[in-house]
Amino acid sequence: MTSPFSRGAVIASVAVVAVSIAVAVVLSVIGGDFGDKRSAGPDGYSQSAIGHRGLVEMLRRLDVPVIVSRSASGDKAGDGLLVIAEPTIPDATAAERLRGMIARARRVLVVLPKWYGEIERGKTWIDDANLRPPSEIQDVLRVIEADAVLERRDAPGAWTSQLGARPRIREPQLLVFRSAAIEGPVRSEGALLVAKLDEKVAVLSDPDVLSNHGLRAPENARFTVALIDELRAGGPVVFDETLHGYAQQPSLLRTLFTFPLVIATTQVLLCALLVVWAAMVRFGPRRALPPPLAPGKDFLIRNTAALLQYGGHHAHALRRYLASTIAVVRTALHAPSLGPAAMTAWLERVRANTHGTISLLDLETSVAAADTPARVVEVADLIYRWRMEMTHGTRSRS
Repeated sequence: MTSPFSRGAVIASVAVVAVSIAVAVVLSVIGGDFGDKRSAGPDGYSQSAIGHRGLVEMLRRLDVPVIVSRSASGDKAGDGLLVIAEPTIPDATAAERLRGMIARARRVLVVLPKWYGEIERGKTWIDDANLRPPSEIQDVLRVIEADAVLERRDAPGAWTSQLGARPRIREPQLLVFRSAAIEGPVRSEGALLVAKLDEKVAVLSDPDVLSNHGLRAPENARFTVALIDELRAGGPVVFDETLHGYAQQPSLLRTLFTFPLVIATTQVLLCALLVVWAAMVRFGPRRALPPPLAPGKDFLIRNTAALLQYGGHHAHALRRYLASTIAVVRTALHAPSLGPAAMTAWLERVRANTHGTISLLDLETSVAAADTPARVVEVADLIYRWRMEMTHGTRSRS
């Protein structure tokens, strides 16, 4: 059989493929993370108001060794400080991962979560920020075995600080411990901003002092640097990003090219090269294979729903759906700036005036009680109907 390509074209094609494979192998084995992560959440890659990229850059400019870690964060910290900033615990796997990191690190600073933001696709900043439910923060406290109650205040009190610097927080989120034995180097009127659970673990209750928007205040920048310097004891600072969804998966190529497996891998590659060389004269086009994934939105919707059900995150997604729907309705109705309870009462008065049939209070109760995928779908439909009633009115309205 005659080859459809000239000998020079075949040699050039094989050379390009070989070089590409070699570069991919080298980058997989010895390469680092060359990509620029774009995020608007509460993590070290985020440039939004609730992100921590400003803290990472500030420490680096102060010549503090900083690592943004995507794997084995507890081991990387060594004699330094592991910072676990605003973790969320959606399932038992995340809780076990958090416990494992704390167990392997020598010094740990856990920064409790406070905000989540609403963003548009492709943006690196948030359009709006909402307080996380206290239950999500209590989940973190239970994992780190902190016997404390979360307390959110409308205004700051007088600060007592052993760090030589005091923060500036407009509406602080503090901890009240049941045990008087817990030390608190930074406190305000009986509640702790910084608490030391033991010689290893310290807790910062409010992330506003070190988030991007908080560091605009010089007091917060001085306070954060003083706190980290006190805890790291001269060692590096490792920011864990695995709990934010940036975990780096183990590389099969990296494993295959480490000793002693590299010997067997080299033999296989040599055999493959000989096979390609022997088959070059029979080179020719192949019939195109069908795409591995079916086109269209239906496949994406079904696959996403199956992943949510398999991961057990449907209840969590339903809570977020209700919160984002309330934000949409609040914007559409030009609602005033109110707290969560006052906002619910305001929306209920609007519903009564427009003769709406679905109560927001009943919706919140149904969301909390939804425990099966079928019930989650029913409640989600009620949330959508409530939004339509609030923004477009009811058909029965006279």
